[in-house]
Amino acid sequence: RFPPSSPLRPYPKKLSCRKEVIKFPDWNELKAGTSQEDIPVKSVTMNSEMWYKRHSIAIGEVPAYKPVFHRELTQTNVEEIWKSMTLSQLQKVLGLDSLDEVLDTKLVNSKHIVQNVYSVNKQGIVILEDKSKELPHWILSAMKCLINWPSYSDLKQPAYSGFERDVFKTIVEYFGQMKEPLLTFHFFDVFVSVLGLLQNHSKAIEALQISCLLLPPENRKRLQLLVRMMARISFNKDLPPLSESVRTRALMVQTFSRSILCSKDEMDLDELLAAKLVYFLMDNYQEILSVSSTLKSSIEDHIVHLQRVQKKYAGADTDATFPPPSSCHQISSDDFEHQRPTGSQETLAALLEEIAMNKEISVKDKKKKLKQFQKSYPEVYKVRFPTPETEAVLFPEKNKQKPPILMWALKKPFQPFHRTRSFRM
Repeated sequence: RFPPSSPLRPYPKKLSCRKEVIKFPDWNELKAGTSQEDIPVKSVTMNSEMWYKRHSIAIGEVPAYKPVFHRELTQTNVEEIWKSMTLSQLQKVLGLDSLDEVLDTKLVNSKHIVQNVYSVNKQGIVILEDKSKELPHWILSAMKCLINWPSYSDLKQPAYSGFERDVFKTIVEYFGQMKEPLLTFHFFDVFVSVLGLLQNHSKAIEALQISCLLLPPENRKRLQLLVRMMARISFNKDLPPLSESVRTRALMVQTFSRSILCSKDEMDLDELLAAKLVYFLMDNYQEILSVSSTLKSSIEDHIVHLQRVQKKYAGADTDATFPPPSSCHQISSDDFEHQRPTGSQETLAALLEEIAMNKEISVKDKKKKLKQFQKSYPEVYKVRFPTPETEAVLFPEKNKQKPPILMWALKKPFQPFHRTRSFRM
């Protein structure tokens, strides 16, 4: 590879020996009369292009990059993330392959979840934006009267024999006239499904915590106030009996269970299921009707992760999210091999979330990118979208009405309606 002579130029003749040894210049030595300031130096400004040219020689050709700041997540983005991750956790706790068995996820309002989490007072009670949906003042006064009996006197009425029963009757009549139970007809199957978890106390608490977050805020607030009243009345030993034949605790459940949970097509068994759930709800209302700190922190951490600085490489189709630069220290090869999968999965998870929440690309392109990601990284995709339902949340389908003739042709002969869902424990 290195011939002694060049094929293009003659090899230079060897010069005659000289006694003087050629001295290489000492760059630190200056000629007399020359100072450091007299040396003309061309100032060099290192821009990103020059930096790239120089370093590409040493490290090889690499794609150019430029730092890009992630755009701020909109309120809609945040709400959809809360909905998606909350439903995913609910499905996991219930141990179901699909929420379709118990819930139409398209009818879940993401705004309700966020309001139930963040719009609360010091006691954790929901604060309503629409004040017309608040409980009437006289109902609140009646509830406080029985809770704090006999010290509460806000009603400013003389206490006579049987006064406390008349106050209780007023509360019962108000909640009894509601057109829909507080847990709503839509969520009936979800709450009944929790009954199968009652033997596992912690799982039942978590499932009810999540399920109650899905409620409309006005329903959640009324449930919080009603169940708290039921529990505190049951333990108020100074309150005279509200019934001659039934104990106060049992009376609370019998009286308000229909106002809390019932199906649209009522059956005898529904009352038994509701009573069983209401007993559990009344005994554990402080935990159930509070926000799960674990769920809240995990979703908030995920949202913060999506708002970190990104680096976009030229020629790349998508953005990759990286944490901010920090000081480095050397680690062992074993630690590196252990940490490498975790770090890459976090980055891929952030990339997947960016694709999922990007409102600027069309539905067709988004589906295409998601399919490509699923094919390339099935494990990461499975964590974010464990079921088709969690993926379907991103693509709400418009209800398409079929022609009447087609609907008639598809109908089966009339069969008697059998309700079997309520028997499922």
